[in-house]
Amino acid sequence: MGYGVRLLEEKKRIVDELKRVVGEEGFSRAKNDHHAKRSPRPCGMTIHTAVGCRYRCVYCYIYDMGFPGTVSRYPLQPLELALALALNPYVVPRATFAAYGAVTEPFVEEVRWYSVEVIQTVNEYLALPSQVSTKSVIDDALAQALRNAEPRISVLVTLVTIDRWKELEPYAPNPIERIEGMATARRHGLHVTLFLRPLIPTVIEREAGKLLKMVADAGIDKVVLGTLRVTPSILARLRAAGVGIEEIERRLPRKPRSRNDQVTIRGSDIKKIVAKIAQDYGFKVFESACAANVDAHGEFCSICDFGPCGVKSAAPPCNENDVRDLIEYLGYIAKDVDVYENRIRVVLRAGDKRRLRYIIEAVYRRRVEIV
Repeated sequence: MGYGVRLLEEKKRIVDELKRVVGEEGFSRAKNDHHAKRSPRPCGMTIHTAVGCRYRCVYCYIYDMGFPGTVSRYPLQPLELALALALNPYVVPRATFAAYGAVTEPFVEEVRWYSVEVIQTVNEYLALPSQVSTKSVIDDALAQALRNAEPRISVLVTLVTIDRWKELEPYAPNPIERIEGMATARRHGLHVTLFLRPLIPTVIEREAGKLLKMVADAGIDKVVLGTLRVTPSILARLRAAGVGIEEIERRLPRKPRSRNDQVTIRGSDIKKIVAKIAQDYGFKVFESACAANVDAHGEFCSICDFGPCGVKSAAPPCNENDVRDLIEYLGYIAKDVDVYENRIRVVLRAGDKRRLRYIIEAVYRRRVEIV
């Protein structure tokens, strides 16, 4: 039995155990939840421990997606949420990356300990390499709880501005306190990375050196850089906050087509400038959030153009026979399978190429081409 098939056999056992624990009603809630159905994003499977966010940062896109400016706990119990993930046809235990905090703030008081319990439960049953992004201040209690829940969890702490915080993040915690929280998390042995996203033109150019020095002085030496995405309402809010949006509009490849159409600005030149400043302060610069997750877990990945990331010796075992066994286990028939150093090529007779590609990539952490 190859490596991939062993993981999927483990997935069956996890589903059976969780079904027994949560009972019929819990199973029904889990299987009908969207965590049991949707495919992962590039950063991994996003896991929502709350609905909405009360920080209401002016550059945030979740409100255009229909999420409220208030916070309510996600309706599933932690075991039910773990079962929903185990039922998801795209999720592979020990392999699929998990990302908490994508469309909410997981550590506000209303949901803080629920979020920690979900992280712990998912880690206990599925052992997904997990990452959490937050603007909350990490105190000793939260840091220790996270360390107990998932010892190698990748913690991204978002900072965008120091000087213009009250205008751009009026309801979020003071960035100075966030930096102190990063130092606290690091003292507890957590893998902490600065999430410098979004890089807002006309703001970050003035603050990058100061912000990065303050974070470096707190003992943090890793950073993820991210480009600004805008909608019509984000542009309006930035203008109302006093940001000169002419430069932002100049960088748009096109105008947003609708209220919730998110358009990423051209920002590679800004990223290069900020990356150089970060490197001068001793930071390791990650091109993507999942790269920080790979680093925190001592793993390896060569799925996307940003890679390879991580430790080559940690690459999952992979050969043509193992991949073919996995494909057949999933009910597909492959005409041909070729395994290269950082990619896998599959010639498939028929079947859902999208799902198969996701699973092979998650298991073997190589780019997959299916023809």
